[in-house]
Amino acid sequence: MSAVTATSRRAVEVESPIRVYVGSEEAQMLAVKVLEYSIRRRSSMEVEVLPLHHSRFEFPLPKDVRNRPRTPFSFQRFYIPALKGYQGRAIYLDSDMQVFQDIKALWACPFDGADLLAAREREDAGRRPQFSVMLLNCDELRWDITEIVGALDRGELTYETLMYEMAVARRISASIDPAWNSLERYVEGETALLHYTDMPTQPWLSRGNPLGYLWVRDLIGAVDGGFLTRQYVEEQVRQGFVRPSLLYQLDRRSEDARQLPQEGSDLDDGFVPPHKKMGPHGGGPRTGPLRFVRAVLGRLARARAREE
Repeated sequence: MSAVTATSRRAVEVESPIRVYVGSEEAQMLAVKVLEYSIRRRSSMEVEVLPLHHSRFEFPLPKDVRNRPRTPFSFQRFYIPALKGYQGRAIYLDSDMQVFQDIKALWACPFDGADLLAAREREDAGRRPQFSVMLLNCDELRWDITEIVGALDRGELTYETLMYEMAVARRISASIDPAWNSLERYVEGETALLHYTDMPTQPWLSRGNPLGYLWVRDLIGAVDGGFLTRQYVEEQVRQGFVRPSLLYQLDRRSEDARQLPQEGSDLDDGFVPPHKKMGPHGGGPRTGPLRFVRAVLGRLARARAREE
């Protein structure tokens, strides 16, 4: 059976290209790029992947701090219908994801009268409902972020009803199979989308994720295939956005960070993930200490020179 839903096997005429909008900020761009690579290499249709922070939408913050976005990208998904001119389909994904099946299967799901399709949760997930994987019917969703903030200020919405119930959509169908939002789970041949939802163990920030080798595998593939450059990854390290040991893995084509020798793991000593440097309510991260970054890049350069 398809990883989406049995109803998706019916013929559905859909637009091209597939448009995927990703909740993002600059500190997450390496994750966005690897997500894009994972989508493109497995897609049978043309795909456009658009990081939402590049749209540079601005909106007033809700007056009540309890209703303010918890991350810099929490409210970005509400821009999407306007960006699509309130026409056609759009996929929303978070940046902390990786795709393993043809995203056309998700894109072609029938709405069957719904405004929004969401991935339903596994019964044993033990997590609150998420709207981090969505297929939007932009013809029906007349979202305006300024009006949404106004509704929060008037008490017509709360952060919880907005983000966890998606109360701004009239007709929601949780008909997307859980395989398209597999939370920290991976089964080869079954998982369509892996969601690295636990921020402290995301593979670009931590060496400890047991599934991190899958993400690093696509990072290596993206560099080897010319989709990314080593220089781009090094710049992300220089900015303090990702752990320095990623470069060590990339240079040695070593997928599993848990098996790095001491020389590699020591590179992360002093690294502070961007989310730990954020201000309240999604304030932007500061870059890593310049002295630390220079020292790490110097050690990496010397290690490469010895091996050459």
